[in-house]
Amino acid sequence: MVDNASVPSQSPLLDEALQGQLKQILAKIKEPVDIRAVVDMEDKNSQEMAAFLRAFCSLSGYLRLELYGVEEASQVPELDTTWLPVTGLYQGGAYQRVAFHGIPGGKEINSFVAAVANLGGAGKGVNFLLKKKIDKLQKEANLKICVSLSCHHCPGVVAACQKLALLNPKIEAQMIDARLYPDLVERYQIERVPFLIVNGQDTYMGNKTIEDIVELLNN
Repeated sequence: MVDNASVPSQSPLLDEALQGQLKQILAKIKEPVDIRAVVDMEDKNSQEMAAFLRAFCSLSGYLRLELYGVEEASQVPELDTTWLPVTGLYQGGAYQRVAFHGIPGGKEINSFVAAVANLGGAGKGVNFLLKKKIDKLQKEANLKICVSLSCHHCPGVVAACQKLALLNPKIEAQMIDARLYPDLVERYQIERVPFLIVNGQDTYMGNKTIEDIVELLNN
């Protein structure tokens, strides 16, 4: 694994004021959350993500960080290394089907924090009727949410997909910072975000609520 001590302990994405806000949110976490990432330490984006993760995890004793180099990616085969850096959330040694490709800076830091908080037991649940609908989803579903870090609607769609993944073991949610991966943009002809890709085939553009996404997965 990459030695955490070899990674800068501070990140320009987390200034002092933001660190103070995050500490208040993370103080509500009740259960440990493991964060594992595959990074190419020769790449600027991976370097930036590694520093962000080390600084972020230092804000709570419930967060533990493991960094893997590209040559060690086989140790975390559940993470899709097509687009690096990739970061996954774990609990009790098990992948919780929530991943981030790129750097969740800008507005996407909100969805990253929400996912960690939800997994750590500090997030908000969903109402009873919606929970029943989510529980009834039986088909395997991979949700890729292509975003821009300046997009106002993207964090809500990402958070909705992540909540579905945390509530239903058949669903996986991957946030993808589209600007970093032109091959993906070209493959799916992405012109606007948020852009949702379901199981690598069906695509949906624009803002979606968690209820909207449940209905899509029911079709």
